[in-house]
Amino acid sequence: MPQPTVGSFLFDYLYGKGVRHAFGLPGDFALPTIRWLEHSQIKLLTMTHEPSVGFAADAYARINGLGVACVTYCVGGLNMINAIACAYAEKSPVVVISGGPSPGERRYDPLLHHKVKTFDTQKRIYDEVTCASAVLLDPETAAEEIIRVIAAVQAQCRPGYIEVPYDIVDLPITLPAVRNEPPPESDTENLAAMLAEAAEIIGKARQPVIVADIELHRHGLTDLALAIAKQFNIPAAATLLSKSIIPETGPLYLGVYSGGLSEPATQEYVEASDCVILLGAFLSDVFMGMNTAKLDRKSTILANTEKMRVGLHSYENVQLKDFLEGLSRQNIAPKLFKNPYQASEPAPLTDKERKEPLDAESFFRILGLTMAKDATVVCDTGDALLGAIGLRTTQTAHFLSDAYYLSMGFAVPAAIGAMAAQPESPAYCIVGDGAFQMTGMELSTCAKYGMTPIVCILNNDGYGTQRHIIDGAFNDITRWDYTKVRDVLNYGRSVRAATKGELEKALKDAAAGKEMIIIEAVIPRDDCSRSLRRMAGKLGELRDKSKRG
Repeated sequence: MPQPTVGSFLFDYLYGKGVRHAFGLPGDFALPTIRWLEHSQIKLLTMTHEPSVGFAADAYARINGLGVACVTYCVGGLNMINAIACAYAEKSPVVVISGGPSPGERRYDPLLHHKVKTFDTQKRIYDEVTCASAVLLDPETAAEEIIRVIAAVQAQCRPGYIEVPYDIVDLPITLPAVRNEPPPESDTENLAAMLAEAAEIIGKARQPVIVADIELHRHGLTDLALAIAKQFNIPAAATLLSKSIIPETGPLYLGVYSGGLSEPATQEYVEASDCVILLGAFLSDVFMGMNTAKLDRKSTILANTEKMRVGLHSYENVQLKDFLEGLSRQNIAPKLFKNPYQASEPAPLTDKERKEPLDAESFFRILGLTMAKDATVVCDTGDALLGAIGLRTTQTAHFLSDAYYLSMGFAVPAAIGAMAAQPESPAYCIVGDGAFQMTGMELSTCAKYGMTPIVCILNNDGYGTQRHIIDGAFNDITRWDYTKVRDVLNYGRSVRAATKGELEKALKDAAAGKEMIIIEAVIPRDDCSRSLRRMAGKLGELRDKSKRG
């Protein structure tokens, strides 16, 4: 076989790691690299804006286990930085591939187009939002650098950065020697001590509960955690960030826990527990319900990839997988448990209700009644996310949101990544009108590739979340006729729903159809879900001195 080039090796290696789709946007420094990508076995989806490239690759990575975003130097890479920051914050394994200037051009430091300050400016910025980075200046070492970065991305489930000079990508690459890197090991004494203390606390607990968070999914440990829950008959709650990674229709499912943002039965059960087992958990302010959570550290077990703690005792050098496997071997009697979280379907609409104006809570009730059973739901921030706390998906890992980083504009491009990763699953994109005006025209990419999302735009006439924190004219946006987006794209169809009955019909038609549909769901300007009102109230107390008691 002919000797591989830097470009062919890079994409063959990614294909071998399970990547089947990549997302990108061309630019002159990246064109030679994108040509190799287009000739590889990986399908390239070119998009309209670099932030969308990053969000799509992020969503694809959350489902597939590894995602790829390919852009040009600085004007592309720096434009995408927010989306990759989101992936870093939420531990999503995205490989960023950027074109770059040649080694010769770097030598004399000329004022080259797209350059900002130095030739390393973009790389240094990406060092802040990636776990590993490399600039492939030498084909002799390029293969080892590619392998190193991708290994770090997979091990840490965080983005990595590879910059490929445009004249290096075509050069023959030197293949590295095969290395067998052993996985990290736990300190056996610390692991044994932690397991003994955890087993004692769980064994004595009357009402233990597991909170299963996103790291379980990122590191492929969800099934192991669920087996522990079933073995000891311990109920499990998800978080906003991990929603749907555990089955939402099972007898041990407790709903989504996020302090005061939770549904009441979920919050009451978790906070009354005498042993809260936090597995793979992000202890963010969103997780804690904007400081409304009431969890006692003394009766909490925390196990994630960065910290291990039982009560007030910390344990160093204990691997999450080793702890879970060890916990499954402990002699703990199954617990008595009666689930207080009602799993019943939402009540169907009455004829009278169908004539009533639509509101935020009713939107999600109607969506739950009409949604396709194998659907994937992708939510933007605000009520698009918080209103969906009680929504149940029948498939695991079919709910995506940036529930910790909370960047507006995530949902539409992320839905494209989700549809590429699992094309057999109908994709529901839930997005506010403000967020849609940021990235919503990325639906052009859906038209380009024949994708058929069901796009629900919650039109409450502006930045509704911010209005409930601090209101002002700055929360107003230009009013669009969102049903006309279809005419701009000349693709799919659109409908406006201002009543509950109109939304019900639109969603039923959408579930039965096979085309992209844009549903403009008209929500009263000052209406929002209970969860959003609670969160905005807490943030308002922090941000607005007039609201502090």
